[in-house]
Amino acid sequence: MKLRILFVEDNADWQGQLLKFFDDEKIGEHSLVASSANSFDEGKAMLATGDYDIVVLDLYQGEPKEGNPKTGLEILGEIQKSVFVPVIFFTGLTKDIDNLASEIVGVVNKADGLEALKVEVEKIISSKLALIKQQIYGHIGESLRAYFWDTVHSENRIFEPGRIDVSLGYLLLRRIANSLSKENIKTILGDDTIKVDKAHPMEFYIFPPEKIEYEAGEILEKDEKTYVILTPTCDFANRKAEGVLLGLASHLTETTEYKKFKDDNTKPQGLQHLVESRKGDRFFFLPGTPFIKNMVLDFQRTEVVEYADLKTFKRVAKLDNPFAQAMATSFTRYYNRVGYPDIDSDHIIRNL
Repeated sequence: MKLRILFVEDNADWQGQLLKFFDDEKIGEHSLVASSANSFDEGKAMLATGDYDIVVLDLYQGEPKEGNPKTGLEILGEIQKSVFVPVIFFTGLTKDIDNLASEIVGVVNKADGLEALKVEVEKIISSKLALIKQQIYGHIGESLRAYFWDTVHSENRIFEPGRIDVSLGYLLLRRIANSLSKENIKTILGDDTIKVDKAHPMEFYIFPPEKIEYEAGEILEKDEKTYVILTPTCDFANRKAEGVLLGLASHLTETTEYKKFKDDNTKPQGLQHLVESRKGDRFFFLPGTPFIKNMVLDFQRTEVVEYADLKTFKRVAKLDNPFAQAMATSFTRYYNRVGYPDIDSDHIIRNL
């Protein structure tokens, strides 16, 4: 795949070096197509009219020194308002922007050279962030084409012309949403390690929580402890949740199963059952992601807080469906279980 990289650099020497080094450069299975803007104003214009997969920004207008305008930050602000594209700052003075470094914003000092910049470009490409836009545009375009011509046009007896109705548009958007199957996500990301028949940890969560109101399955933090809301969502919707039931989750490393596994890693069965939430209904596993560690929710460790006190908790994420329903079902089963003495099977068999 060809990836379009734009350099916004107002120093002619650096601009020439960047184009010579990166244009047609091969990174993995991908080839870079480099373009450059020799001023920040030209960079703004090119970003407004072009479509790029990676943008490399100079920070300072003119020499990289205190007092000169940090025009690169203005361009970053415009990018954040208008387009999805990973950005790398490549500048001679980075101390004021080191705090901006993230998964989608890189910071490289020119003193470290073009090889250091290439490492940052490779990191963005290997994370698939530079590829997603092209891939998702292609996927949606093909989904639209196939649905228009293979379904709507060919089934013209069902989809009668001239009807003023949003039904077709609604159906089309649902079709696109459903087309993002695990297999298609695997293709879009180009990652053969994704198992189609297994749940990836990121499938478990909505991050950050999208709704203003709280819901069952929402993950909260307070005083370095992690909690999950167990109160049914309908109680929040109907304003019945005066007291909210929370379940306490512990780090996986604190569990007996993990400690046994570390002591004798040839016997991972107990830990595997815990991770797969097959160790009875008392525990529910929360897989680790960048925003939550591997945690185990214990339905025996609960507490009730006032609804008004929820605002003192940090809202981390929410369990997505069907995992939120599975958690609620496990919790209900655990507290609805009925125990009774084992039957005397020996007596029954003796008298057969």
